[in-house]
Amino acid sequence: MIGRTIAHYEILEKLGEGGMGVVYKARDTHLDRFVALKVLPPERVADPERKRRFVQEAKAASALNHPNIITIHDITQESGIDFIAMEYVPGKTLDELIPRKGMRLNRALKVAVQIAEALAAAHAAGIIHRDLKPGNVMVTEDGRVKVLDFGLAKLTETTALGEDQATRTLRPATEEGAILGTVAYMSPEQAQSKPVDARSDIFAFGSLLYEMVAGRRAFQSDTKISTLAAIIHQEPAPLAAETPRDLEKIITRCLRKDPERRFQHMSDARVSLLELKEDTDSGKLATELPPRPCRRRWAATGIAALLLIAAAVLWFHFRKPGEEQQPRVTVFTSYAGLQGMPSFSPDGNQVAFAWQGEKQDNFDIYVKVIGTETALRLTTHPAMDSYPAWAPDGRSIAFLRQTSEHTAAIYRVAPLGGAERKIADVIPYRLSYLGGGLCWTRDGKWILSSDADAPGKPSYIVLVSSETGEKRKLTSGEGFAEVHPALSPDNRMLAFVRGLAVGQSLLFLLSLDTELRPTAAARQLRPAGPENAIPVWTPDGKSLLFSNSGWDFTRSRLWRISTSGDSPPAPVLQAGEGVYWPAVSPQGNRLVFTRRFADSNIWQLEVSGPGGRAGTPRQVVASTRMDQWPAFSPDGGRIAFESSRSGGYGVWLANADGSNPQPLQVDPNYWSDDPAWSPDGRTIAFDARKDEQFQIYLISPEGGAPRRLTNRPSDNFMDSWSRDGKWVYFSSNRTGRFEVWKIPPAGGDAIQLTRNGGAMAGESPDGRTLFFHREWVSMAIPTSLWKMPVEGGEETKVLDSVGPGNWAVVDQGLWFINWTTPGDAALQFLEFASGKVTKVAPISKTLAPGLAVSPGGRTILYAQTDQQGSELMLVENFR
Repeated sequence: MIGRTIAHYEILEKLGEGGMGVVYKARDTHLDRFVALKVLPPERVADPERKRRFVQEAKAASALNHPNIITIHDITQESGIDFIAMEYVPGKTLDELIPRKGMRLNRALKVAVQIAEALAAAHAAGIIHRDLKPGNVMVTEDGRVKVLDFGLAKLTETTALGEDQATRTLRPATEEGAILGTVAYMSPEQAQSKPVDARSDIFAFGSLLYEMVAGRRAFQSDTKISTLAAIIHQEPAPLAAETPRDLEKIITRCLRKDPERRFQHMSDARVSLLELKEDTDSGKLATELPPRPCRRRWAATGIAALLLIAAAVLWFHFRKPGEEQQPRVTVFTSYAGLQGMPSFSPDGNQVAFAWQGEKQDNFDIYVKVIGTETALRLTTHPAMDSYPAWAPDGRSIAFLRQTSEHTAAIYRVAPLGGAERKIADVIPYRLSYLGGGLCWTRDGKWILSSDADAPGKPSYIVLVSSETGEKRKLTSGEGFAEVHPALSPDNRMLAFVRGLAVGQSLLFLLSLDTELRPTAAARQLRPAGPENAIPVWTPDGKSLLFSNSGWDFTRSRLWRISTSGDSPPAPVLQAGEGVYWPAVSPQGNRLVFTRRFADSNIWQLEVSGPGGRAGTPRQVVASTRMDQWPAFSPDGGRIAFESSRSGGYGVWLANADGSNPQPLQVDPNYWSDDPAWSPDGRTIAFDARKDEQFQIYLISPEGGAPRRLTNRPSDNFMDSWSRDGKWVYFSSNRTGRFEVWKIPPAGGDAIQLTRNGGAMAGESPDGRTLFFHREWVSMAIPTSLWKMPVEGGEETKVLDSVGPGNWAVVDQGLWFINWTTPGDAALQFLEFASGKVTKVAPISKTLAPGLAVSPGGRTILYAQTDQQGSELMLVENFR
């Protein structure tokens, strides 16, 4: 091959060889640059289906644009040779750089952090490495890391193996790239030929990190079979005593046998390594891993230890306030169900919060003292109590009590419980994540809340007298909601959230005079993405903490921003993902935040016919993240669905039985969801948010670049097709509120259909009637279902309280899931001819969006949240 030219690549020299092919250094004659060519073994791409899946995976991998990931330039075939052209990186692989006694600590951390960043970015884009090992990590002379071969292990996947076959497919010992991956770095589930996800990469990363520190592999035996047995049943040998405890904990958590006990996301491991690296860089930890001392040095070591202890005592005694310990994160509450909305007492030693209770049946207000285990329940009313806010004098706690579907009342209660006193009625935007919040003025005379002139009207921030209930409007009520008021410590600045569109909320600051009256128009702070919420002030009044997520709590993060507006937001590294609703103690340097987790999956019900008997529900599409919005292909052979399993929402495809899930449109720069098949099965419509607004896109189910269909500066989403394929229906707020529109799939002018509010439209099988939701505001709130002729005309109500997208029209009637109370829903059928509603099957879990009926009408797909919960986390020494 040396000296040969393939396509426009002139092969110069051989760089290496492994199970995935031979790598050559080549010159790109078109661009006059060096590249690395990986020539793939013919047997790896002989099977057309395997090659198709590999090409799709490689296309996704080629979109990874990250400084620590090798760039893929091209994947093609020339003269019968399949090859990949990629970035040429001069340097050495990590296995050439790990010394016999392990790497120096500071160098090991520098390399490990970069590998973690590469994996986190790939996982967020839906790419799993599957074969992470030192030979797939390049390190340049200046210390930059490049991770190679993302997604190439996809070529090695075959059909599922039986237990007795798990080791038969391994290649001879001379071949590193075995069908199940490189043996020494496999996860236990990979070694047992079970399905793998991103957590398998996390295990491999732990093996890699162990080897970097110890100088030996975590799992290594005489044969591959014994190595596999060690991975499944044994723990690695202990690390040297000098290894920092925090590093040992990180490695141990990566190497848990049970995937549920590992780091669940690579970004969390990255944050832990970053914090440890900061300690070493600042000199708080030794910068090397010295060898274990011999006996002759024990006496000297003992004297040195005594001197260190004495120095530590002196440092502790004479330390300055700014030299206290680093932040430490611990679990504050881990009760069953949901708990959140924390508020600190003025002395910073107690936290009030809302919790569903041991039976998980109703939110009430609780108080817990830091350092104790038991929480004190303050309220017992059957209505939902939420948003506790501690008064500045510490003598009472204000909270909101839901009084109807759209209204609430502000109450106050003593921190030890007892009699409650109602202060005033309010109409918050909604009693949920983006729907409330209370705070007090410094003198305790006023409570700030969200309120509105009537249900459904834009909300604004209002001052409520804590004694008389008198109200005074404070903000203008722009957008559709103004919520989450937060007063600065000196009462001269109000931070609040203004919702401008669905999925877009921003932080604003309003200057106030001594009488709490605005002195100028509110100014916007720089956002950390499209949806920003729940601002809280730091005690010095110079910055705000806030959370940013969008609709998925599991992706939310905590940010800090200066109120001067002279710098962009910075992430709070101690928090990680799935974080919202922070609280900062007025004194004591403490932070409490809520960490949320949820797992929705797609379930299948076989029915005997419209309104007929249902079989036993069966889970068909599942992961540890959110899987929802299923859609059958017109031939019933495939399912398109929305998933956040890659870290960000994207569109995925699977077989009708849920097997072989593959990403179709996963891009970290987009939020892609709501897939809908065209009647001919050749196109999938979906909506995606980029540049802070949703737009409709079209893509082939075979892959490729999506084509943008809508272009108006508004939110355009929740798409479906007309039965003849001539129109794409969608929802848009371009007129000021959400209405149903339609547009030709080839592009052109959109036509408005509804006039009194509408969203999530779907056409009847005969193409005559359009069904849609009325008064839609959230994916978490059910609304009424209406219908109208497709050519326009009278709008008629069909049903009340139907879950968002939880319905589908067939010839004889309407399948739907009512959603009056979460966990108390049922699959039902409305027969058009008689108007009769039949309850077909109960649904005991909380619903997630989406319902689909197979072309034959005998299979129903729906989404439900199988696991969810939240906990409060405490950060000590927070600054």
